[in-house]
Amino acid sequence: MNELIQSAVVFNEEQHTYTLGDKQLSGITTIIKQLVFPDMYKGISQAVLNKAAERGTRIHNLIQMWVMGILSNEDIAELQCFLDAFTAASLITHASEYLVSDNESVASSIDLVCLDAEGNFVLCDIKTTSVLHTEYLQWQLSIYAYLFEHQNPLLKVSGLKAVHIRDNKCEIMDIERLPDEYVEALLNAYRSGAETFDNPLHVMPEGLDALLKAYAENEEFLSYIDAVKSWYDERKKQLQEQIANTLKEKGLEKIETEIAKVTIGKDSERQTFDLKKFMDSPQYQSGPEVYKDFIKSSTTKGRITITLR
Repeated sequence: MNELIQSAVVFNEEQHTYTLGDKQLSGITTIIKQLVFPDMYKGISQAVLNKAAERGTRIHNLIQMWVMGILSNEDIAELQCFLDAFTAASLITHASEYLVSDNESVASSIDLVCLDAEGNFVLCDIKTTSVLHTEYLQWQLSIYAYLFEHQNPLLKVSGLKAVHIRDNKCEIMDIERLPDEYVEALLNAYRSGAETFDNPLHVMPEGLDALLKAYAENEEFLSYIDAVKSWYDERKKQLQEQIANTLKEKGLEKIETEIAKVTIGKDSERQTFDLKKFMDSPQYQSGPEVYKDFIKSSTTKGRITITLR
């Protein structure tokens, strides 16, 4: 049931090429960098890129050796963070470097094809970069899933994950799959020889431009109002102090005139409860259930952040 169909595409590891008969196919990485992120490594020296690639290749090779069961004790120690994270995620390796293709123009090898605790297929990509490029991973793993399901029409991919290994730490993160129509649009753009691609993740929704302009105008007006209010608030504070000082000089705490009624209150001490400090205290940590009836929870609506340029 879980047997994978093997592609007829041949991968040349030394030249990093994919061929099907006399036809040379393109790797997915090439397509994504060419059409979706053409400036991804702009400004980064080739020496830095080469060093990063060498480390990435080593980690990939170690994991493949782990899948094959031929790691040395030293190699296992280097991969311990990965092994621990993989176990914690309840993933079982089903195949490594599994080659998928549309048998027309593209092909690539999936780092790890796994089964989760329920026996569902999960595709994993290993990254060793300092920071994960989430959108890049969305495209890469979504294309993998698309090709995987077309190559194995009876099987479905239930999840996509990034395996991020860096500084002896390993984090396994869920990656959201893009709709198949997005993948098909990108592949069709490549097949047609297009030089550009309208990334559907960045397409301006209809009417949004006008709304943002209206928002910017509103913010500009509010900024003016805030400036005026700030001036009058400061003026109000100065006048209150002058009025209070005038009354105190005369020994008065209250006065009524035709204009206003003025009362000067006595200074007082205000006490507040530091909930965070309390919840971090040993008393709360040792028995939080004792205090549960005294802590009120409420849902705060997610806040939208708009930064005008």
